[in-house]
Amino acid sequence: MPPRPPRPRKVPRMYVCVCHAVTEDVVREHMEAGACSAKEVRAACGMRPGCGSCVNRICALLKESAPEPVLQGAVEAAA
Repeated sequence: MPPRPPRPRKVPRMYVCVCHAVTEDVVREHMEAGACSAKEVRAACGMRPGCGSCVNRICALLKESAPEPVLQGAVEAAA
């Protein structure tokens, strides 16, 4: 019998909120749908008040996805 091919490894989910089992993927889905603050993300995910440790990670994800600020000089140069 030939050897079995190795099983693909599952990529572990990164939990943002352990209290409500909310992952980064879920948070990003709600951000793509328009949630743009930690409060809006928590409401969209159905996260009730808990320990609060998720807020810093949500804010970091929001900051990562924020568009780069447009420099005024670059806008004027392009005009």
